[in-house]
Amino acid sequence: MKLTNFAFLPPLDDIKKELLNRLKNDFPEIEFLVFEDESEVLENIHIIQAGYGWISPEGIINAKELKWLANPDSGSFVNESGKDGWFYKELVEHPVVVTNPRGIYFDYIGNHVMAYLLSLSKRLPDFLEAQRKRIWNKNANRHKAIHLDEATVMIVGAGGIGQEVGRLCKAFNMKVIGVDPKFKNLKYFDKLITQKEIEKAIPKVDILVSTVMHTPETHHMFNLELFNKMKNSSIFINVGRGKTTSLDDLVNALENNIISGAGLDVFEEEPLPSNHKLWTTPGVIITPHVALLDAGDTITNRRYEIIKKNINLFNQGKELHNIVDKEKWY
Repeated sequence: MKLTNFAFLPPLDDIKKELLNRLKNDFPEIEFLVFEDESEVLENIHIIQAGYGWISPEGIINAKELKWLANPDSGSFVNESGKDGWFYKELVEHPVVVTNPRGIYFDYIGNHVMAYLLSLSKRLPDFLEAQRKRIWNKNANRHKAIHLDEATVMIVGAGGIGQEVGRLCKAFNMKVIGVDPKFKNLKYFDKLITQKEIEKAIPKVDILVSTVMHTPETHHMFNLELFNKMKNSSIFINVGRGKTTSLDDLVNALENNIISGAGLDVFEEEPLPSNHKLWTTPGVIITPHVALLDAGDTITNRRYEIIKKNINLFNQGKELHNIVDKEKWY
């Protein structure tokens, strides 16, 4: 079976428009459908064979021809605040194959992690605070520096991003522990464990990095109970999904010197409320979900190549690239 139509589902942003124009040029035999709102999707859902974007529970019921649905993101939510679940019972039970663009962000987000890691290990937030106050204080650091060639990093989520972080950490001579159910051995990783083994290994970890998606199993997995098992000098970095971390528990851990610092690009609620205590908590670096800063054209090109590859695979009757386990959300 070959694709006769491919739908771009709302909302239609500039990235989707660019992808649409390129696909029209490369696949003139396919009819590309564009829907501006949900009502248009519901009117036409019965004819759609493949789509790019999210389909509501109301729509999936009548999606009789739908064979492939491409999630524009690697995550499990429709929006950044995570209020709307991407995967729901009707979608999981539907025979549609879901894919995502995992693997396109690895280098940019890996670099962002290292920016946090280097800054926090050298206690730069403390010295920047002294700088703002115009105080020359060689002892401004509230905790001892972490020397990377003596440090252990635990990377929760050893996919594309996690593997890049592991490669970069190993360049600093760090011991690298990965947490991922999919792998037994990986280059640059000294050890790989499962999520159930985290609590046993965490007391020896100096830097905890999360790249994981939000799923029922990872919801609030980074909490006070876990932080209490970490070194007082340790730091926490999250570039995965905000809902994996209880921010109230993280603030508690930081304020009570249970851990020493944190670098966060993702949050339970985005934008992070202006009155949240995290904004003024010492030892914290906050960036507003910008790990892909100025990566636009490169990421769009990578995104396009995955869609193009999957259209060709679909037309050849072969298994698609980056298939998602709908029950696990990744």
